[in-house]
Amino acid sequence: MVPIRFPRASGARRIRVAAPTRTRAPLGRLAATILVATLATTGPILEGALGDGRGWTIGLLALLLAPSLARAGGPRFHPLDPETYVPATYFLSVAYSPILDLLTSRGFYLPSRAVAAMEAAYAGAVGCALACTALSRVQESPNTERLVPMRRPRAMLDEDWGTIAVGVLGLGLIAVWIASIGVERFFTISYADNHLLEDGKGVLTAGWHLVRLAMVYCCLRIASARKAGVPVPTMVTLAGLSFFASFLLNTVIGRRGPLVWALLCIALSLHVLGIQIRRLWLILGMVGVVFYGLFMEGARISTGSGIAAQLESATAYLDSINSPFEIRELQIVYSNLVTIVNDRPPLITYAGESWVNAFLILIPKPLWDGRPLSLAQRYAIWMDPEFARRGGGFAMNATAEGFLNSGLVGTAVEIAVFSGLFFMLPLTLSASRNTTLFIRASAVCLASFAYNQFRGELTSLLKIALSIGLAMLAGVVLTTCARYSRRALAAMRPWSHRPARSPRVLRLSQPPAQNR
Repeated sequence: MVPIRFPRASGARRIRVAAPTRTRAPLGRLAATILVATLATTGPILEGALGDGRGWTIGLLALLLAPSLARAGGPRFHPLDPETYVPATYFLSVAYSPILDLLTSRGFYLPSRAVAAMEAAYAGAVGCALACTALSRVQESPNTERLVPMRRPRAMLDEDWGTIAVGVLGLGLIAVWIASIGVERFFTISYADNHLLEDGKGVLTAGWHLVRLAMVYCCLRIASARKAGVPVPTMVTLAGLSFFASFLLNTVIGRRGPLVWALLCIALSLHVLGIQIRRLWLILGMVGVVFYGLFMEGARISTGSGIAAQLESATAYLDSINSPFEIRELQIVYSNLVTIVNDRPPLITYAGESWVNAFLILIPKPLWDGRPLSLAQRYAIWMDPEFARRGGGFAMNATAEGFLNSGLVGTAVEIAVFSGLFFMLPLTLSASRNTTLFIRASAVCLASFAYNQFRGELTSLLKIALSIGLAMLAGVVLTTCARYSRRALAAMRPWSHRPARSPRVLRLSQPPAQNR
């Protein structure tokens, strides 16, 4: 029997060839995610064979390296790539200190309490690796025509005025907060008292996020203009320098974090714009940040006693450090995880309570004075009530919060949500071709808090996300106001005298209009 063959359409060959190309990227991400999920099974196997935390440690390192190897653009280990940056910040929050202890121990083993904490850290590494691998995307070159006004390079855009107004609004909120404290007291309060004075005034202290957003936007605006080879508006440069200088106020009261996150925001924003930063400069910057952190850690001991006392205290603190690799902040965060995993303090009454309370705490305290306490506050009260009353606190990291709510599964889920929703998605969005500078700056500001939020809890992350969301809304509103104001001013200008139109050439058979 002769087979019946229908004639092929003229475009069928092209469609058949193009179809695999359209489905290659999703299948590639799916295959990479399945591969990482398979790799996640090696941790329990290695721990069963090696024991004493060695297996969890090797498996955790393999998982945190996997997203950089399975990234959409090919294997690469650049510290500012999302697939490298997010796992590295998670590593610092839970794995740096135990691995340092493991390497410096005589028998190359961890104590039993630390082994249990490493198992929880491994569960979080599984969630982080899966989220980073699944959401990896190839970085695109920015659309210069959309970012830089090539016809009028020195002109201020409506978005420039709106974003600068957001920064000025943030400075106004901070000024109101400082005025409520008292300028003299602001420069003499201790680090713990500073946190007590911020309680219930989150709307005012959220001004720092508005200033940071405006600062990062100005840096992106300057970088994009210089990359296109056009001059930068003077107003944008002055505004960016002013916003950056305002972050130095945090160092006066012994807070090193805001300035560090501001510098990290700038580095990430330049990276997603396609401006490559050499690894040597990144290494020097990281060393400088570590030294700055150690210096400020010592200066905080004498906060409120004058600049001379703080400098003397910082010098004494640096002299007392036996090893520069031992970072006290990371040790405290990990010790809290060890305590929670092994002792399981009664901080919640039902599974998922802290996740529910994270949304309830967003209600301002003046509107609801009896809102629930955060998990970090409950932990501080449980550990040291007197220290908690003085304003002290202990870092409650996301790994510990997930473990308290739902064991190892809760840890994996919480870290996966943090990594994917709040860090990877903003970074991949900011690296898209047609994303505006304002959206890039907003996304980078949120993602830059990866380390700070891995060592925190859902409550603090939602507060930061809400603050940046309000800053974005204010930017849109103020940009719209700037656009309508510019149009109104243009309409008020006197019209220039245009040249008279040339008389219409009439046909011989057509009579003039006035004789019709």
